Amino acid sequence: MWPRIRWIIISVFVLVTVLVWVTVWLEMPSKFLTVAFLDVGQGDAILITTPNKNQVLIDGGPDKKILRALGSAMPFFDHSLDLVMESHPDADHINGLPDVFQRFSVGAFMEPPISGKTNIYQALKTEVKNEPAPDIIAQKGTRIVLDNNVYLDVLWTNAGGKKADTNEASIVAKLTYGQNSFLFTGDSPESVESYMAYPAGDKLKADVLKVSHHGSKNSNPEIFLKKVKPEFAVISVGAKNKYGHPNQEVVDRLNSIKAQILMTKDLGTITLKSDGESVGF
Repeated sequence: MWPRIRWIIISVFVLVTVLVWVTVWLEMPSKFLTVAFLDVGQGDAILITTPNKNQVLIDGGPDKKILRALGSAMPFFDHSLDLVMESHPDADHINGLPDVFQRFSVGAFMEPPISGKTNIYQALKTEVKNEPAPDIIAQKGTRIVLDNNVYLDVLWTNAGGKKADTNEASIVAKLTYGQNSFLFTGDSPESVESYMAYPAGDKLKADVLKVSHHGSKNSNPEIFLKKVKPEFAVISVGAKNKYGHPNQEVVDRLNSIKAQILMTKDLGTITLKSDGESVGF
């Protein structure tokens, strides 16, 4: 009996040692920036991990699927996020965020200068206050320094006045690491993207585009896509969704600029990595 207990003790010690070293290895700085477009069905959720392991979550999808998606994309021991950003307060972008705040420690929260009118938005704001996490109101020109040589720049957001439209207020943000960049568009509509193609056209070029509004026909005009001219175009979309996303005309436009189209409905979570010089899987 004693030899058996001894081997159990040794096995537990070895297991603990292995877990400690795995944890140390996972927390070590890397040369890679990782951007995971999480599979949350018909909605948006994007996890950014910088080389120094700082983490940003953009949007939280339509429901509790976000927790499982984050569990698959993050180390098992990790229960913190440095920044959570809400692109705009529509349900398919924020419904999962109250659960994220309940499960994770959040360093800061950023949202556009427009308030939601739903119960879920109010629940999210309550969680932000309970954290408590600084509530940053994004403005055009806002820059968040995430790591050495890693920046998240707000290119667009709009309060919209009394007739505010949540999609028009979507934060359009550009993540830059060295020579590489990722453009996140929320649900920005054609009117906003066409406008941006003129004064900010030179700032739109990106290696990776998160295609706006799940590939809706009311977004992603040709003039905008030609300015971005991405190598990869990621469409976060649910299988057999009732909206018919992505629209075939949008797919055709992306094909015309020779972007490699990646869809979460086909591939699940899509993870892209950058070393500051090139982007790949």
